[in-house]
Amino acid sequence: MLRNSYISILVISGLAGCIEPIDVGPAVNSTADSSGILVVEANLTDEQGTVQQVLLSRSRRIESDSTVNVQEDVLFNPNTPFISPRGLDVDPEQNAAVEVLTSAGNRIEFAESEPGIYKAPDTFFAERDTGYVLNITTADGARYASTEMRIIGSSRINDLYAERVTSDTGVDGMGIFVDTTDPTNETSYFRYAFEETYKIIAPNWTAFEFDIIREDIEFVLDENDNVIATLYPDVALKPREKEEQVCFKTDPSQDILVADVSGLDNNTVIRNQLRFIESNNPILSHRYSILVKQMAVSFESYQFYENLRNFSQGELVFSQVQPGPLEGNISSETLENKVIGFFDVSSVATQRLYFNYADFYPGEHLPPYFGGINCDRILAPQLLNADRDGPPRLDCPQSLIPRIKLELVEWLGANSDPPGVCEGPYRVTPRICGDCTLLGSNIVPEFWTEE
Repeated sequence: MLRNSYISILVISGLAGCIEPIDVGPAVNSTADSSGILVVEANLTDEQGTVQQVLLSRSRRIESDSTVNVQEDVLFNPNTPFISPRGLDVDPEQNAAVEVLTSAGNRIEFAESEPGIYKAPDTFFAERDTGYVLNITTADGARYASTEMRIIGSSRINDLYAERVTSDTGVDGMGIFVDTTDPTNETSYFRYAFEETYKIIAPNWTAFEFDIIREDIEFVLDENDNVIATLYPDVALKPREKEEQVCFKTDPSQDILVADVSGLDNNTVIRNQLRFIESNNPILSHRYSILVKQMAVSFESYQFYENLRNFSQGELVFSQVQPGPLEGNISSETLENKVIGFFDVSSVATQRLYFNYADFYPGEHLPPYFGGINCDRILAPQLLNADRDGPPRLDCPQSLIPRIKLELVEWLGANSDPPGVCEGPYRVTPRICGDCTLLGSNIVPEFWTEE
């Protein structure tokens, strides 16, 4: 099964049809200077209406920031822009000239829409019986070119479905499965990418939020500058100005998934598990959707990802990951320039799946909330208003208004009257528990359905 601690490649054995996880994270861990390698991420598809793009970046070492040494980072992931290896950061390669030449004599220029992201005209998509060559000229004049690639085979998703399963290690969760075939019987190799979108509902949302009236003590003076009144810090409640109860989050796949179905009947694979989500994962809490893209690819493309498996079997440094040991189909016309990546052209099939937590876990408690936050822990910080607070103490925790200004808390309700020691007039909840926009977007995706 997939492990959360590593990015994995899933390879389906042609004889057994089994799934084998391959860790690629350690393969690119390096203590050597790794700058100067151009990373090319490019996959043309036959999807009409989808913008075709090429991603260019270079790696650079981060010497002192240990926070980058996380296991989720990998060298090359065509599903997510600019994934960096452990201990490295990524610089987008800007101001390059990127074009694709076709066997029909056409030239398609890719314009840089964002740093390192080069997009083709909206009307362009890959077609059958046409060859494509990627040419890149970087700002320093270095030139790179791919071999000619064509669409091989056709991609068809026969079925996409979810089941509640138990992993090999005894963990309960949801398995996402796909049944696959190539109706043309021209290829035995597939690559997958997916996007998962899930609904987030803030468990402690209320219809009101704080409005700070006064931050500090103020004195009201008469015409002789005598204090006639003391105004203490205070807040009021106002209706929320935006939707913060229900949000949505879309995450691209962090797994490189490839399948070899040669040797299987009719080049068809059944119950290929693309994703396993543990039952305690909060993304399952309400409604979940996954969009799967299945690409029919060439043996050369499959072999490129298969070779990543070899790097995972030893402690190879990043500086060794270059065209020699990891052969792509992009080469430099200047021998001293290093480049890694694969230019792919593929037929793609897409399918979306929805399900609700209650469909598979009826009557069961929801998974723990995001970040392991205990949303049942309720506080009532002092307002520092002698007229409204409970009895003070020297060691009382941070008061309410600084927490509001730091966006740490949301209003939950009125506190007991009178408040207890070190307590104020309002009960509050951590912002993450009362405002879903801390985790996702309050804009409903265009594709989203509730049925």
